[in-house]
Amino acid sequence: MTPQDDSSVVVNFEIDHRDLFRANLELAKWRFLFGIIVIAVLSCGVIYFFLLIGERVILLETSPLFIGLPLVALGGQILRLHASARKYVAALPESQRQVQLRFDSRSDGYDLIRGESSSHVAWKDVLSISEKPSYFLIHHNRFEAWTLPKKPFRPSDIPTFRNIVQSRLGVRAQVSNPST
Repeated sequence: MTPQDDSSVVVNFEIDHRDLFRANLELAKWRFLFGIIVIAVLSCGVIYFFLLIGERVILLETSPLFIGLPLVALGGQILRLHASARKYVAALPESQRQVQLRFDSRSDGYDLIRGESSSHVAWKDVLSISEKPSYFLIHHNRFEAWTLPKKPFRPSDIPTFRNIVQSRLGVRAQVSNPST
């Protein structure tokens, strides 16, 4: 796609805590998997130790401590992600929950409208855009990323969006093949 093509994509959506939670959970899945593996390895070691010394009764009595508590702690982190997403959305005024993004192939960036405020974000200020199965992540730096759900896109707009992003960001665009 050449920059003089006049294609644009406008996306209107409301920030939803469920979308944020799903995105955060997907981004943290490897950390949770690592936690489960650590819990399994340590639990197997303790179980093996008690079986080795022949203390099955003590094993059954203490198993909630070394199996149950770590699993509860892991579950607590998932609940923390959910609570963070709910608190973030609840703290936003109703007008700030409504978002409109406009991506234009001829522009040097994209336009963002939230409530009564608007801004223009230059493509030079975007670190990268990556595509996930149900959303796009717009990384502004290593610590800040916007979650852009795919639900509000019209099906015909997603390939156009990919083309715009690919043409403007080049290798910083980690999206599916724009022609798909």
